[in-house]
Amino acid sequence: MMKHYFRSEEGGERSVCLTFSFLFLIIAMMVMIVREEYLEFGLESGLNSVCHNLELLMKQQGWQVSTPFIKLAFKIALVALCSFLGACLTFPGLRLAQTHLDALKMAADRPMLQILLHASFLPPVFVVVLWIRPITRDFLLNAPMGKESVQL
Repeated sequence: MMKHYFRSEEGGERSVCLTFSFLFLIIAMMVMIVREEYLEFGLESGLNSVCHNLELLMKQQGWQVSTPFIKLAFKIALVALCSFLGACLTFPGLRLAQTHLDALKMAADRPMLQILLHASFLPPVFVVVLWIRPITRDFLLNAPMGKESVQL
């Protein structure tokens, strides 16, 4: 679909895709600089293990590779992938938003259905919030239930 948008001469699809690509590039770079204490992706421990194993493999082959370069290259590649995926998912997201607005207009006289339509956007937000480490580790693993802490 992106190929079709970039081939067409009319319309602003190409500029919208590029704009959202740069927007998601900036957002991904901001997320990458957040420490593991706040956002729990598990990147640091996995990346340290991969770098250690890769360094041993490269030493056996006679190559000299520094660990910070490997980490930086991996994070840059991850940011580029996030930017590309964000650009690709821009138009489906905009189409979903337009469909949601149309559904709300069609259900203008049914408030219960409107509440259900609005609630359908909450599960993805809940999943994103679970990546925030103080919420997942501190609250869910040691949930305060009266005088005791219960692990959920």
